[in-house]
Amino acid sequence: MATHHACAALVDVFPDLLRTRRVLVGTLNVPTLLTLATVHQHGAVRLTEVAEHLALDLSTVSRQVAHLRREGLLDSSPDPADGRSQRLSVTAEGVQQLRAHRRGAVDRLVERLAAWPDEDVGDLTRLLTRLARTTDPASTPAAPPAPDTPHHHVQEKQLQGNA
Repeated sequence: MATHHACAALVDVFPDLLRTRRVLVGTLNVPTLLTLATVHQHGAVRLTEVAEHLALDLSTVSRQVAHLRREGLLDSSPDPADGRSQRLSVTAEGVQQLRAHRRGAVDRLVERLAAWPDEDVGDLTRLLTRLARTTDPASTPAAPPAPDTPHHHVQEKQLQGNA
């Protein structure tokens, strides 16, 4: 059972993880990149669904989506179930941008973790995935964490392209 002491130590690592993310992903409009990645990961989604997935205010996500549409990275089409709503999808250029960012992050990780055995990288990946699933607002605290599913890996392989 996780104790307060163990969880406090984990919370103390969170600022370091945020800095790590900035080093790996860069600071170039991280929120916009996350919005683009969320649409890619979840397919044709409504703006409200993107806001829910990101746990952000609808107006914030709306500005990000408008920017991504102006840049030609996102497209929208009428929702077949409700013509008043729009479904967002990532354009080919948007997928290219996501692939480029991912390749860069992977390259930087390979450099930084060169001395780590693949087993340790796998353990870290498994544990961080478990943490993300356990803390997902959509999951219930009483439910056990979902086992690893191939869905995430399918999206990952789609982004990998030639990485």
